[in-house]
Amino acid sequence: MKINNRIRQYIENRGLKFSFIAERASIDDSKFSRMMTNQQAIKTDEYEKICKVLELPTSYFFDDNFLELKN
Repeated sequence: MKINNRIRQYIENRGLKFSFIAERASIDDSKFSRMMTNQQAIKTDEYEKICKVLELPTSYFFDDNFLELKN
C-alpha cells in the first residue's frame, strides 16, 4: 500500500477532514487532495508536516504492520 493511501486511510478512519489537516500542515487544500488521491507525490517536508499534525512519528506509515496498527 502506498504511503498516500496509508495516510488517507488513517485520516478517514479517525473522521478527520482533509481540509483540517492541510490547513494545519500549511499545505494548499487542492494540493493535499491530489496527494491523498495519488495524483501528486508527497514531498519529504510535506510528509513531515502531516505527521506532525497527526502527532505521529515519521516512521509510522512505513511500518510493515500498518494495517494492524491503524485501529
